[in-house]
Amino acid sequence: MKAIKIQLWYGLLLLGILLGLLTAYRVLISTGFALYAKTDILVWTIPIAAYVFFSLTSTGLAFVSSIPVVFNANRYQPIEKRTAFLEISVLMAAFTCLLLHLGSPWNAIYFLFSPNFASPLWWLGMLYGLYFIVLLLSFWRMHTAKTSKALGIFTFIIAIATSTVLGWLFGLPDARPVFDANFLAMYFPLTGFASALAAVLLFSLAYHSFAKVPLSEGDKNLYNDISKLFGVVMAFTLIFFLWRTIVAGISASAVEFAGFRHMLGSGWYHLALWIGLVIPLLLIAMPAVRNATWGKVTSAALFLVGMFAGRLEMVLSGLVMPTGPKAEGQPPFVSYWPTIWEVFVFVFALAILLLVYTLGERNLKLAEVPE
Repeated sequence: MKAIKIQLWYGLLLLGILLGLLTAYRVLISTGFALYAKTDILVWTIPIAAYVFFSLTSTGLAFVSSIPVVFNANRYQPIEKRTAFLEISVLMAAFTCLLLHLGSPWNAIYFLFSPNFASPLWWLGMLYGLYFIVLLLSFWRMHTAKTSKALGIFTFIIAIATSTVLGWLFGLPDARPVFDANFLAMYFPLTGFASALAAVLLFSLAYHSFAKVPLSEGDKNLYNDISKLFGVVMAFTLIFFLWRTIVAGISASAVEFAGFRHMLGSGWYHLALWIGLVIPLLLIAMPAVRNATWGKVTSAALFLVGMFAGRLEMVLSGLVMPTGPKAEGQPPFVSYWPTIWEVFVFVFALAILLLVYTLGERNLKLAEVPE
């Protein structure tokens, strides 16, 4: 029975990868971006929202994996190696989404090797490339049972830099005040950390469940502590989310904020608020639910679903209202619904993440505690 479940799991992941490869072929070689719901107005859609979701989750995981090294919190060592490998898996998913948005790997290579030091986009690409290399080195040290304090601190610093530079990049256009650089530079690291805690709970507990590995008393206490921290960070995320709603959606009078006010009535916004924040926060606030495995997994999964919806809502908020010359002949707000190919991009990235992580769990002894 267990062998059948494993074969079914790999079969589903293979299907997701095949759909993604078909999408990549059609986007990069055959049809091009006509497969997406992109227009001259909506230049960013699901691939960019998914890139932001995965990349910030990865940097948040760097915060978590660095806790034992940077803050000398040895209590978190049992999840250090698993979290570090999960960082790599999630970052590979982020790169997949970005590649299928750019349209050609040569664009990324040319971009990296023709630097513009005044461009936050170049700095972001350079930092994420450096971040990926440091992650591989750091995990290799863990896998050889020796952690590196210098690499751990460096990873922590780069994670902060990448998440804040991403906020800076979004906030660069003056014509899009919804992408407030000052707000996103704080909101991105915070929500990345919350997403990382949710991912740690979800993946770790799922591994123990599917592998039939019982939790020790120490592990139960550790995951209970992580769920408490997750609840606190989620509460701060809700405060920031509501603050953005009040300041930009209700109090702001500038016409440029009309796009965000329009998105307040969208399903993406309400999915992020109620499914992704309010319900999981209520679940975590109840001790009986918080201490139960199903409660941790449910709240973590709901939060991640809502966070993805929030990333898409944020991207669309700055774009749904046409501005400048491109607004001529356009409706006040443009509508968006993803094509099946955009969904396949997300499925492709998720399948890569899950396949890499599954192979890591089976072959790299992620439950080991590095020295």
